[in-house]
Amino acid sequence: MSTTLNVLRRHLLGFYQSKRSLFHWINLQFNVVDENRRNSFGPDRICAEWILRNGGTVKWVNSNEILSDYNELPKEGTMLQLQVIDASNSSIMHNGFAHFKGCNYITKVVFHKCNYLEDRAFEELHYLKKSLLFLQISSCPNISEKGLMHLHVLTKVRELIMFDLPSVKNKNNIVHILKSSLPQCYIKY
Repeated sequence: MSTTLNVLRRHLLGFYQSKRSLFHWINLQFNVVDENRRNSFGPDRICAEWILRNGGTVKWVNSNEILSDYNELPKEGTMLQLQVIDASNSSIMHNGFAHFKGCNYITKVVFHKCNYLEDRAFEELHYLKKSLLFLQISSCPNISEKGLMHLHVLTKVRELIMFDLPSVKNKNNIVHILKSSLPQCYIKY
């Protein structure tokens, strides 16, 4: 009986791992930057497409509406600027962060329960250093001190909220480092 259970367990584990690999590959593809679309429709449009395609929400400058449905994007050619990105529970990944390039009006970004985010994603946040005022990073299991160290370039950020980051082992140290490099920023951890 135990041999049969072991065979079944190995079979199910192999099935799960192959499905996980497939989903990982699909998520990678949903995060790739299409430079032709960026050149044709602008960085804000393709960044919004990226966030919405992966399950997040966006808000445009001079709008109170929060957009969560990819199919409700304004028609192509409409020039709007992104102001707020909420990537909560989304499948965004590091290779998608290049979408931020050229987005000059984003003032607020929330990364909450972004299970696919890894430290190297935050290397690309420098694209937002001239506009970002508020940043939240919470319940992202793969973000550690190594990733948070990249936040020092965000010198315009006035509020940084962090919590439930299980890979951060020494939160007092990272808060001290960030407070030193971002003296104008309110940091809550």
